[in-house]
This record gives sequence, C-alpha cells and structure tokens, in this order.
Amino acid sequence: MPRSYLLVAVALAVAVSLGACGGDAETQTDDVEALLSSARAYLEAGDYVEAIEALEATAEETSTNSDVHFLLGQAYNQSGELSKAADAFRKVLELEPESAAAHHNLGVTYYQLQDLRSAVDEFEKALEIDPDDSDTHYQLGAAFLTLALSSGDPSAPADPELLDQATSEFEAALELRENMPEALIGLGNVRLQEGHYDQAVEMLEKAIESVPDSREAYYALAGALAQSGDVDGACETYERFLALDPPATWKTQAEQTMMSLGCE
Repeated sequence: MPRSYLLVAVALAVAVSLGACGGDAETQTDDVEALLSSARAYLEAGDYVEAIEALEATAEETSTNSDVHFLLGQAYNQSGELSKAADAFRKVLELEPESAAAHHNLGVTYYQLQDLRSAVDEFEKALEIDPDDSDTHYQLGAAFLTLALSSGDPSAPADPELLDQATSEFEAALELRENMPEALIGLGNVRLQEGHYDQAVEMLEKAIESVPDSREAYYALAGALAQSGDVDGACETYERFLALDPPATWKTQAEQTMMSLGCE
C-alpha cells in the first residue's frame, strides 16, 4: 500500500464508519481496510481527532498491522503530538524495518522535536533503502543546514562542513526533481550563509517562480538582497513577505529589519 511522506499530501479516501471488529478473518480484513480508508479521509480533511480515535481503537486489536500504525503516526504528527508520532513510526519500523517512508517520517518528527542528530540518522537510513527520493534528500539537507546554524551563538559563523553536507543533499534533490522549490530555498539559504548573495538571490527568485506565495522564499530573498546592498529591493521584498500574513515572530523580525534599513 503506498504511503505518504509527511512532506507531501495524504492520499484521499472515502470516509467509512467502523464498529467493533468481529467475525472471520476475511471480515476483519475488510473492516481494517474500511478503517484505513476512513482514517485517510479524516487526515485529508484535517480532522485529526477523529482519525486518532478510529486508529487508536484499531491499533489495539490489530497490533501487527503496520499501515494502521503508520497512519496513526501521521495523525499524531499533524495534531502536534510529536512524541506519540515518533512512537507510532518506531512501531512501524519494528514491523517493517525496510520502510523508507517510516524512516523518513520518523526523521521529520525528530526534526520537529529538535533532535537533529536522530533526524539525520533516520533520513540517511531512508536513503539507504530509497536513494532516489528527492523529498528525503531535501529533508536531510534541511537538517544539516539547521545543525550548521545551531551553535547557540547567533554571531558565530555557520559550520562550513555542515553547510557543504546540506549543499550536497539539496543538489541531489534538484538532480532528481528539477527546480524543486523547497530544495532551491534550502540552497539559497546556504548561499546566504556563505556570503554568496548573488547566487542566493538567483536560487530564491527561481523558487518564487514555482511557488509565488512562499513566505520562506520571500523572507530569505529579502535578507539576501539586503546583504548584497540592494536596499530598495530588500524593502520591496519584505513588503511582499508581510502581505503573505507570516507568523508573528517572522513578522516582527521583518519589521525590525525594515526599520533598520530605513524602508519607507
């Protein structure tokens, strides 16, 4: 059964209500498949509470069904219950050690929990199984980039070795999926950290061509333009970024930067 990575959308299915399982093995199998279809529909609709309730009950009765635990991990992740999501994906890997999707999603969950080294380990395991997955190369690059910037001293330069590792993964993603916007944004941020501002601008503008409402791309592009000395371009780009209704922290940082640049 195809499984969705957390980076991409969950497959749409028809909602079906399930009662208690019973009867012969064929009936139980049909019930579980109906439950999985129901859970996918809840996930697609963003109704994570309903998905979790349905999946938790079935997980107790079908503890060896990896698809149930996989969807439960997705539901926990999307509802913000990250520790439970990690447990669910680890359960999938107990049942299916060679599941690249479970390694990937466990890596994403570790990344969200800020356990970056564990995230790197899971992404690398996923790539050992499926080396041609662009999403996993991108996520591994993002983990390396975050590690490069996580010294705890905001004035300290980024770790150049980790930046090189991030570059390799973003470039691998782009080889597999030309103009992948997430990888372009990641690579643009690397070039920004390295001081290659013109290259950063080029990468980020290309990402915006594909995803014109990307707050991440506009925010990084504004910073690259400011660093390159194009104050007018930076101010205009920050305005476009603010028009995309960014999170409060990003909005405050952008407004403070615009003030320091003298934007009108």
